[in-house]
Amino acid sequence: MRLTLPPGLLAAALLFWGWRTELWPLALPIALILEAAPYVHWRWALGDKELMRVIDLTALLWVGALILLFTRYLNQPPLATHLYTLASWVPLLLFPPLAIQRYSTAGTFRMGHLFYSLRRSGGELAQQRLRLDVAYFVACLLAASVTTQALYLPGAGLLLLWALFARRSRRYRWPLVLTLALIAGLAAWPASLGLHRLQLNLEDTFTEWFQDWFTDFDPYRSSTSLGDIGELKLSDRVALRLKPMPGDRGPWLLRAATYNSYFDRVWLAKGVHFTQLDPQGDGREWLLNPAPEGESRRINITQELRQGTGMLPLPLDAWRLEQLPVGELQRSSLGALKASDGPGLVHYGVEYKTPSPTSGEGWGGGELDLALPRREQATLQRLVSELGLTGQPPAIAAAKIHAFLLGQFRYSLDLPAPAAGLTALETFLLQAKAGHCEYFATAAVLLLRAAGVPARYATGFSVSEYSELEGTYIARRRHAHAWALIWLDGRWQDFDATPPDWTSFEEAQTPWWQQLGDLRDWLSHQFNRWRWREASDDEGDNRWLWGSAGLLTVLLFWRLLRRQRVRRPPAQPAMLAVIHPGAASPFYQVLEQLAVHRGSRPLGETLESWLRRIGVWEMPGMADMANWHQRWRFDPVGLSTQEQQQLAEAVAVYANSLAHPATVRAAPEHSTPTH
Repeated sequence: MRLTLPPGLLAAALLFWGWRTELWPLALPIALILEAAPYVHWRWALGDKELMRVIDLTALLWVGALILLFTRYLNQPPLATHLYTLASWVPLLLFPPLAIQRYSTAGTFRMGHLFYSLRRSGGELAQQRLRLDVAYFVACLLAASVTTQALYLPGAGLLLLWALFARRSRRYRWPLVLTLALIAGLAAWPASLGLHRLQLNLEDTFTEWFQDWFTDFDPYRSSTSLGDIGELKLSDRVALRLKPMPGDRGPWLLRAATYNSYFDRVWLAKGVHFTQLDPQGDGREWLLNPAPEGESRRINITQELRQGTGMLPLPLDAWRLEQLPVGELQRSSLGALKASDGPGLVHYGVEYKTPSPTSGEGWGGGELDLALPRREQATLQRLVSELGLTGQPPAIAAAKIHAFLLGQFRYSLDLPAPAAGLTALETFLLQAKAGHCEYFATAAVLLLRAAGVPARYATGFSVSEYSELEGTYIARRRHAHAWALIWLDGRWQDFDATPPDWTSFEEAQTPWWQQLGDLRDWLSHQFNRWRWREASDDEGDNRWLWGSAGLLTVLLFWRLLRRQRVRRPPAQPAMLAVIHPGAASPFYQVLEQLAVHRGSRPLGETLESWLRRIGVWEMPGMADMANWHQRWRFDPVGLSTQEQQQLAEAVAVYANSLAHPATVRAAPEHSTPTH
């Protein structure tokens, strides 16, 4: 039995989708257009080429939506919100083919229209007819589920009950049907809560995977989460590993990128150029700055480079890299390092030491390091005046700003909506006084600039967590951090104004299954170490590997020898073809002619229903021929020789009526076959 939608149900589903996604101005006209089709008497006469163009147009709409997602929203967290936005557009993207189906003479699509691989095929699968009504109804329900509004389950349940109630068997009275539906709805309530929790877990996993593969530190642009509403989702995946010298317990700020221009929640690196560095020694030693006097500190960092390219998070005062097997290393004019032409996993040593006040990156008084955004300029200058920073030495101004942010603000991942008439940064400074590291870093940089102190915005990792499993310090994706760089005492220095308890705040929200994720990350890391061992000089002793492979080969061969061996049976003669009852019915000729001129009968539709729908059931002799044909096929008794002759004569009369329509004669009168 083919499921069909009762009148009005599709419109109700569209309005339900529009209400939940706040797209009702689009849902209302779409519902009117689709539901008005039975009352409109004209139809478009569209052939296969036109129907295929409609499907092609729909495919282009999907491609355009995906391009919009990747180009506009890829680097704007939270990513899951934008994926849900795409899911909520599904009824819009599928509207053109459904509208064409309802307003065309075809009334259906073929599988060959939908799939390019079947368009040149003449097989049965390509000719199969499809109606999109039920699929569109399900798409509306799924698209309505992406929002967090309440009452989804009751609304979707009522719509499903409407669809099933209209197709119920008449043997069951409506009170029984409603009672069973109520019981099913109550049973579905706890299941829906479990599915919702599963959705949240899958969402975290997918977002984490997407960020791991498609996002990275951008040396030119950093889009922040300032002003985004809702809890910020962060990943527990391990991003890098750090092994310090004995006795060194950190924490470490590892800078990956630096930015100097802020506009509308986005930090940019303007006027930046990259300089290629030359390797030293064996080609894996890189000198970043002249060697400082005295003893340096050393750390070893292990990180993955996707496709052999990535930014290197390093301490601000790093001056030399060792055992870094990359083909090219470039340094930006703001100090960021970009490696390319390297393996998928690199393990390198970093030497760093606080330089003397006269060394380091020089600051030539660039305007960008003191520039303020126009929208927040008045607010920043007023705060600087209230804090008494005007005319203060840079060290004193920096200390007061640090105390102001740590003393009157708190760390939070619950991102508030900007207040009316204020930007997200102004809301943070004047009202909410709570936010994550991007708020604190942005506020620190701009307040320092307003006080006349050159400052920049830095992103990277804060490393302080020690992993007992791996025996080293690790930085997770959620340890990605933002802070300020301040020009003080003739050099750039780290200026972190985020409350120091932010790491413990996030650790308190880690799920119970994090240890399983850590084990997965460690196993993946061990595999990558083995995979890239030649590039990292970690070849090790592979004799155990070859020995294990040989032992497994011997065991497999021994098991095969012990298996029971049987003789292959002789080839059997080909089975005689099975002749189905009614295969010789001449009525098949009539059905073939009707399929050519009126369209094939869809799967699941009865013969009588199809003949009535295409308007030939009332033709003279058609009902008798159909009944004889069905009896010949399905009646265990079959047709007598006389009835078979009567069917052949009726088919001949029908064929003659088609050849000479002006002399149509009625079929010979025979008694209607009994059932």
